[in-house]
Amino acid sequence: MAVYTVVAPHEARALVARLGLGELIGLQGIAAGIENSNYFVDTDRGRYVLTLFERLRGDPLAYDLALMRHLAARGLPVPDPQPADGGAFSVELHGKPAALLTRMPGSHRLAPDLHHVE
Repeated sequence: MAVYTVVAPHEARALVARLGLGELIGLQGIAAGIENSNYFVDTDRGRYVLTLFERLRGDPLAYDLALMRHLAARGLPVPDPQPADGGAFSVELHGKPAALLTRMPGSHRLAPDLHHVE
């Protein structure tokens, strides 16, 4: 289970509004994963993944999110963190850093082989 911190619909709705991403349509916990709490977030303007970082904090998190934003801005197919107040890519939710990133198509491969990388 990869939902360690429960996010209520009203909390997700407030976050989506704060980031200017439209109206919340759906919120669904993601069972896959091992460390962070993750949710699919659908709005009337797009599809996102909400991640609450259970352990990662401070400069390493800021670096990771800024790098993803840099790569996305240059056309690489990576999740794009949505900026919050003052341009920061994370906000606090339940006392933990959280970020909304664009949702990428596809699914997680539990047992990839060579044809997946060709």
